[in-house]
Amino acid sequence: MSTARADIYESEDEESGAALSPAQYAVLGLLQETPAHGYSLQRAFMQGGDLATVLPLEQASLYAALKELNTHGLIQGVEVREGLRPPKTVYELTPEGTRVLDLWLKRPVERLRQVRLDFLLKIYFTRKRGKRVVRSLVDAQVAACHEYLSQLEAHAAEIELDDFAYLVVESRTSAARSTLEWLREYRRRL
Repeated sequence: MSTARADIYESEDEESGAALSPAQYAVLGLLQETPAHGYSLQRAFMQGGDLATVLPLEQASLYAALKELNTHGLIQGVEVREGLRPPKTVYELTPEGTRVLDLWLKRPVERLRQVRLDFLLKIYFTRKRGKRVVRSLVDAQVAACHEYLSQLEAHAAEIELDDFAYLVVESRTSAARSTLEWLREYRRRL
């Protein structure tokens, strides 16, 4: 896989078969709010924008994401002219794009490292759907984190304390517990 495509294709959506990156899901989320052109979308990812704190996105990467989403039929663009200015392409979600986004927003992340990016993006967009939706996502993530922690603890029980593998599992267990504590605290605030 080339480096240019690696930042766009990161996770596979099992339901649609489309491989989408966090950036592409973020674009779908923004377009669900309102149709927009590329420059308008870019502002959400610029320094000072809410999404920039989680996912700073360069203009070239944004336009690559738009092109890929359009190619996969998840968004569609319509050229719009305003006076004598050059035409802009205004993008909107297709029904398939809405379906893919909705499925993604309901599922907890599978890997602990995805909490820092994917899960926070999901929270950003589910907050716009109401606290009930956010609670449901957080509850699902807590359950997934519990399952992961149980697997780690079972694996640790099979390893000698002085093995390097035990140190690795211990590190992952510590991170999982910390993430679980953070999730529980966030859930209490909801």
